[in-house]
Amino acid sequence: RLQAGRRLRRIAVALARVRNKDDAAAWLVSYNQWEQDFAGFLDEQSRYADGSVNDAHQRLVKARRMIRRRIREDQLLTFLDEELMAAGPVPSTNNLVESWNGRLRDMLRHHRGLRLIRRLKAICWWCHQHTERPETDAWLAANAITDRRLEDLYKHAWEQSPQGMHETFGIPMRYGTGIDWNDFHTHVEWTSNN
Repeated sequence: RLQAGRRLRRIAVALARVRNKDDAAAWLVSYNQWEQDFAGFLDEQSRYADGSVNDAHQRLVKARRMIRRRIREDQLLTFLDEELMAAGPVPSTNNLVESWNGRLRDMLRHHRGLRLIRRLKAICWWCHQHTERPETDAWLAANAITDRRLEDLYKHAWEQSPQGMHETFGIPMRYGTGIDWNDFHTHVEWTSNN
């Protein structure tokens, strides 16, 4: 491993030991020092045979970008928020959430052949079965989300996406999302001289 990666890992591990504002300030100083020490290293570019250029240390650059964004958006140290802490200590990690997400991914991996609607229903069923007190099978059968409802929700989400708005309503996609052949070519009826 590269020195920059080893140091960033130590800094990341230290984040879990942050308990108060002073610890947070010290952590931010250590992260800032890491950025300064390895700025030139992280800015290195690689030129490939096809002429393309990319970051030489892509994973570290991606990690730096993510940490910068979390700091800028004030999302990195949310567990120190005084309003949240008023109800009791807030964990500095989301391991519990990730373990649940991992279990859901495992369930979906074991049932790879399901179409989208069935996968969504499987997720609903899995979440129901893993609640503290799941309802009876009869209740679940009577109250389960229907295929039609899922299709409506999916359609609504699709229509709100940039590509969905473009395909559904003809609203132009934002700059940089792709080229539409029809933007450059129009269909003209061919008329015969005969």
